[in-house]
Amino acid sequence: MDEQLITLLVDKVVSDVSFWTALIGLGGVVIGALIAIIGNVIIYKMQNKQQVTIDEARKELLNKMLSDSRFSEGRSLETLSKVTGSQLDECRRLLIGIKARGFTLSDGREGWVYIKNRPLSAQ
Repeated sequence: MDEQLITLLVDKVVSDVSFWTALIGLGGVVIGALIAIIGNVIIYKMQNKQQVTIDEARKELLNKMLSDSRFSEGRSLETLSKVTGSQLDECRRLLIGIKARGFTLSDGREGWVYIKNRPLSAQ
């Protein structure tokens, strides 16, 4: 074999090795990205499921509190929030979800009651 043919063969082998190395690297990047995306989706769904479970338990508790006949005029937001272990804004969101409305109690505090018990026309 002459030197030119050997050089040509070596260049071809190096070119082929570079191509396959790049292709394998690209495959690794794609697989890694897919694993990261799937992992993030799974984590998001698990966290969301946990939050939904907590929200449902809090809504059930809010329903019991607003249904208590001893408090037909409504309950204060502070009490509802403390009992459910939620922040004020979170408690408001949950109360709206169970068809309750806010109003001002006689002592000036924020109160909540079912809309059916105190329609919006009644202030």
